[in-house]
Amino acid sequence: MRSRIAVLRSQLGLVNYVLVLKTNLFVNFPIENKRGEMDWTKSLQKIEYWLVALSCGLVVLHLTLIDKSQNENLFSTATLIWLTIGSLLWDRRKKLILESDTASTFVGMILVVLTIVRNLTTTDSSLRLFPLIAGVGVILIASGFKSLKSYGKEIILLSLLLFLRLVTIALNAFDLPLLTAKVSAFMLWFVGFDVVRQGVVIALPTGRVEVYGACSGVESIVLMLCIAILFFFLISISHWQKVICIAIAVALGFMVNAFRVALLAFFVDVQQPKAFEYWHSDDGSLSFAIVSVFMFGIFCWFVYVRHLNPSSAMEKGK
Repeated sequence: MRSRIAVLRSQLGLVNYVLVLKTNLFVNFPIENKRGEMDWTKSLQKIEYWLVALSCGLVVLHLTLIDKSQNENLFSTATLIWLTIGSLLWDRRKKLILESDTASTFVGMILVVLTIVRNLTTTDSSLRLFPLIAGVGVILIASGFKSLKSYGKEIILLSLLLFLRLVTIALNAFDLPLLTAKVSAFMLWFVGFDVVRQGVVIALPTGRVEVYGACSGVESIVLMLCIAILFFFLISISHWQKVICIAIAVALGFMVNAFRVALLAFFVDVQQPKAFEYWHSDDGSLSFAIVSVFMFGIFCWFVYVRHLNPSSAMEKGK
């Protein structure tokens, strides 16, 4: 649990700052009548609050199912995606057309029910499909087929978990462990170590490490790619800036992981098994994930965010 909280804190740092720039999340809930008394009847008659309740319930259900699957990376990524979608919808809440027809509402309800039933048995694919199917269902209930195009950004984000899974599969198709071993060995050689690399094995005078698929940096690259995509959904930047943003994020994810592998090889060489075990564990890996996110946050701050003010950020995000 502490690992998941730390992951979320590290990943939410940049996103939280952007959210503060974009909007002040305060809802004026009409709960008082002329006498100053609570008037829940009129509030419950508003479709907006029912849609918010349905959406929040689905989000909580999705995160609960992921939590039960004990997939911490998926949990933190899904949380970031839901927060970003909520920010986008809040920014244009006054422009949303909440008018749906009977057919759209019926189809939307079927999609929501199917999503819930489908996830009675949780699998990785069903958890990644959940946001897209449930989200489209809620959109149809709220605005119908005729307004589906106006939710383009949100639909893209709802399908992001599926896209990231495809990216993971594509990266695993490459010989990424070999590339990681080459870069890590070069780092050790550059600082003066007597290092020999044989395939994915990094050999030092008194020890050696082998780079397996889990240490190749795929998870780090996918994590940084996700954060970069969410960032330029929150801040309006040019296409070239988006390309640069993604390239920097992916490079940071890979290089920081390669440095971690080099550090593990160093601990093996100096006969420090406890240090090796810690930095090879989930907690040690988490520390390097925090470093990657922090470095990317610094880059985005100096290149993009520091030039914005709250009013301009809000206007650009609309």
